[in-house]
Amino acid sequence: MPSRLTSGHPAIQNALDALSQDNKTKVTTRVVLWIASETGLNSPTIQDALLKGDWNSLNDLCSEMDEQYLELLDRGDNQHQSFFCKARAYSAAACLARGDLDEAIYESIFATQKALVIDDFL
Repeated sequence: MPSRLTSGHPAIQNALDALSQDNKTKVTTRVVLWIASETGLNSPTIQDALLKGDWNSLNDLCSEMDEQYLELLDRGDNQHQSFFCKARAYSAAACLARGDLDEAIYESIFATQKALVIDDFL
């Protein structure tokens, strides 16, 4: 079964697949840190968790943002989109910390309204 990235964004998947594993990791890290900045998250917190491989704390932060997103959505509060994007950014970081680079990129795509041009991170 193809990954979500392959199914939804084959051009991005192909660009990543053309890279060595080391370069793919570097590119994915740059994307995730860019997404963190774009969504207003604390990049040092994410960087620290990534250095430690602490995907559990990143998953917990993602869950907190998802809960806030759903609460705001239920109330019709327009801020819900901001929390959705933050949750996706934390999820992308958690995926990166677990070594699931394709899923980290996939989650990053949905963390911002800006187009993800993978060549910008090469």
